[in-house]
Amino acid sequence: HSPPPPHEQTMVMSLQRPELGNEAFKRLIKLQCRLVGNESDETLQRDFAWAKAQAGRHVDAALVDAICHLAELCMQKAALERYADRKQPLVFMYNCTIGLPLYHAGKLMKEAEAFREDVLQPILGAGCSEVDRAAAVWKVCFHGAWQEQNARDWDGAQGGHITGAAQGYQASMLEDASIVDEYAARMGFDSYK
Repeated sequence: HSPPPPHEQTMVMSLQRPELGNEAFKRLIKLQCRLVGNESDETLQRDFAWAKAQAGRHVDAALVDAICHLAELCMQKAALERYADRKQPLVFMYNCTIGLPLYHAGKLMKEAEAFREDVLQPILGAGCSEVDRAAAVWKVCFHGAWQEQNARDWDGAQGGHITGAAQGYQASMLEDASIVDEYAARMGFDSYK
């Protein structure tokens, strides 16, 4: 089958709109969370670098770095908290006596909250709407981390797909995704440079 002659071809043009900042940051946060624990994955590194450059088209590098750091802290906290919840006897004993992942997760949570208040909030500025923006960024980072953690656990629950034990991970993952979508729209990065 050959293409129609030039005089019969119609011109199809696809105009792409520039990506809005909230979407760029939502993707960046998702990739930052996915990168935690997978730092040696070259594909993720490449995707993350691209997403960081796209987010940098909307705001300065200091804000991009701050949001990446906050997302990383949230993901480390979620991973430690989930690890602390493991019920295998030897892991449980280790967690209660030596590892103390729940204690470290609590420290990360305090660090993330302090970072939000001391670094992110001043970068976004003072004022009523900016406070809401910082809260929205926090929600996207926090729930984005839990969305990623639940996705990992759901993927790892091999037998749970058959028995239904993995359904809790999936339900939590979908709930977190809904919260991320809701608050991503409120981050306030939808402007063109």
